[in-house]
Amino acid sequence: MPYADLSFAQWNDLSDGAAGRIAEDIAERHELTALAVRNTAYAGRSHRTALFDRGGMRFALVPGGRPTLGYDAGRFRPDPRQAADYADSAAEFGLPSLTEYVDAMTSPVRGVDMPAMLVAVDAFDPCEIPLAPDDPQVRELVASAGGRVGGVRTVGSGGDGLTVEFDRTGQVVRARAIRDVSYEEAMAGLASLGLRTATPDEWEWACGAGATTLFRWGDDCPGDGYPYDHETGPHRQENLWGLAIGQDPYRHEATTERTVVCGGDGGGATCGGSGFFLGWLTLATAYRDEEFGQWLASEDGYADEILTRPVIELT
Repeated sequence: MPYADLSFAQWNDLSDGAAGRIAEDIAERHELTALAVRNTAYAGRSHRTALFDRGGMRFALVPGGRPTLGYDAGRFRPDPRQAADYADSAAEFGLPSLTEYVDAMTSPVRGVDMPAMLVAVDAFDPCEIPLAPDDPQVRELVASAGGRVGGVRTVGSGGDGLTVEFDRTGQVVRARAIRDVSYEEAMAGLASLGLRTATPDEWEWACGAGATTLFRWGDDCPGDGYPYDHETGPHRQENLWGLAIGQDPYRHEATTERTVVCGGDGGGATCGGSGFFLGWLTLATAYRDEEFGQWLASEDGYADEILTRPVIELT
């Protein structure tokens, strides 16, 4: 069986030994290093996770099948706190009923044939070029600091520059060159690495892992702050597949469709003080902000980073 045909049920029904052998074979076919095959749990569900490494970039196996994607807003039953918070936002901004709004801001329910694939554990920014601590650019920045280093230092302007992070002892822990690129250049950069970004359907499947609730962890959300305010919680945890995804509305991700972004709204709801429920809604698995996506794709659109979710197609 081609591994692209591996379904969620088939993968989890395998013995541990068979799953390990498949992971090793996938790694060999795609020039990866198999890191681990382990059982994981998230939001009351369990799954066998397989992790791989490709030049320092981690990937997780996301099995396929025919999942139902999208969200039926008519099924959402807000708790009293969510309902009250939305009522305040609706009164202030002239919004429709809660059901109408959630329906407008989520993708429609649909069945999709989804192949198994490897998906990057973390979002990737093609605008960033990792640099070694002894890179001449990094050494020059360290020297210019005159020994007074700590935290993060950035040089450059206009979107092009160098960012170096130091620990408390002054040692370089991370360095990267940053350059402005267009959406097309970002996609070409991924292609040059033998990768592509996820489609909207793939992103939604990768994020929700089959959860039928508004969020991948359920229908609830905190009522005492925005996602950015909560450093812990289910939105900060790796999901059922083992992916760090949909964690911060400021870190929206580009997809293969130029006007469709997932995983956030650029922080618009949070920055605009739209209300806590609306701020959390941006992390809904099926969230779609069509106006934001169209603006980003226009000549007026601007983003200081283009985050992507790299995918490796299985053979």
